[in-house]
Amino acid sequence: MHQSMKAVFFGILSLVMAQAAQAGESHQDMQMSHGEMKAEQQVISATGIVKDIDFQNKKITIAHEAIPAIGWPAMTMRFTFTTQDNGINALKSGNKVNFSFVQQGNISLLQDIQVTQS
Repeated sequence: MHQSMKAVFFGILSLVMAQAAQAGESHQDMQMSHGEMKAEQQVISATGIVKDIDFQNKKITIAHEAIPAIGWPAMTMRFTFTTQDNGINALKSGNKVNFSFVQQGNISLLQDIQVTQS
């Protein structure tokens, strides 16, 4: 029985050491396209009220409700949009909206925005 306990212990120890060694490997040489990176980003959905739209700098200020999925309280913040389409052009200050975004570092990049009925 003592031998089998030793074998189990050393087997588990080997697995832990192998994982630790692998975790220390550098992944900087891995090739990854931007499309693959985008697929890994968490799309976050929220509801809020449009406060301001800066078409020149492609920013929209939204007072959003709390976002429990990422632990954010309700706050007012700026989101960046990349496409100035009819949906963005139709927005007005005071519109209640449902929107989705992804975080890219310090930038909150708007993915979709829709005016809701109040």
